[in-house]
Amino acid sequence: MPRPRKFDEQAVLIAARARFWRDGYAATSIQDLTEATGLGTQSLYGAFGNKHELFLRVLDEYGARQAAGLEAAITADPSPWHGLLAAVTFEDGGRLDLPPQGCLMANSAAALSAQDEQVRDRSRQAYSHTLALFTHQVVQAQEAGEIDASIDPEATARTLFTVMQGIEFLHKAGIGEEELRLAKTAAVEMIERSVGH
Repeated sequence: MPRPRKFDEQAVLIAARARFWRDGYAATSIQDLTEATGLGTQSLYGAFGNKHELFLRVLDEYGARQAAGLEAAITADPSPWHGLLAAVTFEDGGRLDLPPQGCLMANSAAALSAQDEQVRDRSRQAYSHTLALFTHQVVQAQEAGEIDASIDPEATARTLFTVMQGIEFLHKAGIGEEELRLAKTAAVEMIERSVGH
């Protein structure tokens, strides 16, 4: 009969996530992970398999948390369009922290997707989920009379996703708060003209 685990699995995943997020997958060693989590190598392997399997668990947990936070923030706003635009520009009252190192999923996709099919699949799933959420919100905004009913909801959702990723990149690049504000303002004005807001 296996011995019960004497550690908080969620706490271990959070600690591992912080190290992967800070240093990247390739630069994070098993020793780094044992130091970060407080687990010995055998316990880490016994609970999560190898480094790659632990990383995938971290990505799954992160992706689920981000998706839930994004959906909750967007749908909490009584205005479907305002809620969506606020989330896209990260002006939604702190739904998700936007740390200097950027989004863990986006970073992982950029660094690993070309050679790691499992990371690529998770990135595609995250994109598909976000695209579906944004499309739904665009339709809700159209039905509420907030934006032009004739625009293509999915095409608009794709544009909004791209703008969101661009804003995140500028933040990660450290361009400065004033330039980031100008970029957000320009993006919002362009989007709102295109949707007839």
